[in-house]
Amino acid sequence: MKPFPVLIFFLLLLGTACTSKKPAGKNQQARLADTAKFYPLRNFFKEQIQYVDLRNFPIYQLKTTDGVKDSSAITKDQFIQLAGIFLQHDIAEPAVKLLYQESVFQDLGTASVTINYTTTQLDAAVKNIDILLDESTNLVKRVFIRCRHTSGDTTIEEQCNWKANKSFQVNRTYRTPGGYQKEELNYINWNDKP
Repeated sequence: MKPFPVLIFFLLLLGTACTSKKPAGKNQQARLADTAKFYPLRNFFKEQIQYVDLRNFPIYQLKTTDGVKDSSAITKDQFIQLAGIFLQHDIAEPAVKLLYQESVFQDLGTASVTINYTTTQLDAAVKNIDILLDESTNLVKRVFIRCRHTSGDTTIEEQCNWKANKSFQVNRTYRTPGGYQKEELNYINWNDKP
């Protein structure tokens, strides 16, 4: 056997074994980041909406606009429409979840494990989500979502709060550069006894 073909074979084998990996590109990083598991909030909200839809709870809305209160009974269809805002704030989509960082901590004061999602992206509508899980059952107790977006020259800040199996709130503050401000508080109750 001639040493030249053996030498070429050996060099090819050595060359393929010693090639260094290239740094991960954006597409590869996106695929890696996509393996992160965010809490399935969308499923939680769908289950909660279905829970109310399948029962005959009386559903009430307490609406306060600039300090003026109004309360009324609402239908299940109205409830579903109002609760739809929570389904719109889904950050688990692969293209969106790259913008958020997850942190988890135990809150002894509320006997909860809190999962927090935060972004530093200025253009992200959802700024922060806190999910409080009961530390003994791992079931959701409350969800807090803070958002900010614009419509024309108006900045809208939303604070959404869901109390599992009981009620939810959607509170909005509207501001314009000219100094106009309006506050709107919506409390929807189907099973929350004081």
